[in-house]
Amino acid sequence: MSTMHRFKTLGAADDMDFEIGELGQTVFQVLNGQTPSIFHARRPHKKSRAGCTTCKKRRVKCDETKPSCMRCQRYGASCSYFPVASGKSQNAYKAASFWRPNSTTFSLSLKNIETGIEAILKSDSGFAPNLIEPNSSHSISIIAFQHFINCSTETVGNPSIRGVMKSDMIRVSFASPYLMYTILAVGTLHLNRISPDNKMRQYAETYFWQRAIKLYQAALSSNVTRQNVDHLISTCMFMGIGTLCPEDIKPTDSWVLSDRPGAMNWLCLQSGLKCIIDLAGPYLDTSIWGSAFQQTHKEEVQLYDQGVQQGREGLNPDLADLCGVDEFTTAETNPYYKPLRVLASIFGLERNFENSAQCATFMGRLENDFVALLRIRDPPALLILAQWMGLMCTLSHWQPWIEGRARAECIAICMYLEHSTDFRVLRLLQSSASACGYSSPNGTLLGAGC
Repeated sequence: MSTMHRFKTLGAADDMDFEIGELGQTVFQVLNGQTPSIFHARRPHKKSRAGCTTCKKRRVKCDETKPSCMRCQRYGASCSYFPVASGKSQNAYKAASFWRPNSTTFSLSLKNIETGIEAILKSDSGFAPNLIEPNSSHSISIIAFQHFINCSTETVGNPSIRGVMKSDMIRVSFASPYLMYTILAVGTLHLNRISPDNKMRQYAETYFWQRAIKLYQAALSSNVTRQNVDHLISTCMFMGIGTLCPEDIKPTDSWVLSDRPGAMNWLCLQSGLKCIIDLAGPYLDTSIWGSAFQQTHKEEVQLYDQGVQQGREGLNPDLADLCGVDEFTTAETNPYYKPLRVLASIFGLERNFENSAQCATFMGRLENDFVALLRIRDPPALLILAQWMGLMCTLSHWQPWIEGRARAECIAICMYLEHSTDFRVLRLLQSSASACGYSSPNGTLLGAGC
């Protein structure tokens, strides 16, 4: 499945105007024959009164599984539930065009929110008004803002991080032009991947990213303080998304197969959050992210701190051999060791939505010495990265933001390494090639290890 199609099937309720046949559902036909119809008593069944918003809009039965029903999981759709209500309050929820995840931020009317967005953007001297969606009474800003909250945040697998994004981060954005621009850029990017060929929105995406980056860079030139720490952390968390899912990315765009200096920037950008958090250390206890970061740290300690800090135990033996890992190897003596340990941990996780988010953090954990090996196309380092990219291809149902980049880069690594004369390399490359859908034209990967 292409990157574009995968994003297309991800959309929230407002973005699911697709033909039934495209989603793979049964299409019933009315036959005009002479055979009289036969009445069949309807089987007793339980009505879905508290189903997700996506199933309700499409008028299909929801199994009410949380956090994501099986139907939405099957089609890669965003799944969300309104609070259970009855009578007039239930009608109010049905009539609402804007989901209000936080009472403080969204107690305002939609028009007031639009006014608030415009007010914070006008504090930027480079603000360009009149970005209006064709055939809509609302600006692209409010459409992108709404889409970000309703749909884009639903692709974030970690519930504690997702919760902050939907509430406190939104509140903070009304006081930070570069954070607001970043939110609008992500929302517009997501909309453009779901529904391409909208020239005005494409222009808006470019404009939002341009202003976000410019203002963010200016903010980074100042000190991190208690007043701006939430703005900087929140913005940094999204800054790499644009490079993770560019339009029409091809394997030949990869740094592995090209000599373009900036072709590897997408990977380097993923480590930016570590730098911001180091600088923000004294203020994290009062940050909106403090509690969420503490929770994710506990989960990571439980996952990665298994008491094994030396040797080959638990590692892929072939990969350990290729990377020169023996029973005395540690992270201090071998640049491959830490990535191998992280890889072994995430490969042991159950394949589900929440764990897919944990798997995605691999690229942000890479140290400078390992990235330096990738830059010179070191085969063992490339193999480790390809193993992770192959894993992300199998998790693309839950991680559509990463899938396009990961698949293209994984294919590029396969194309580069398939000419290796080391049968260990070819054997290890097979699983990644299979996961990303690469078929070796000369058959070198098909019989590797035979």
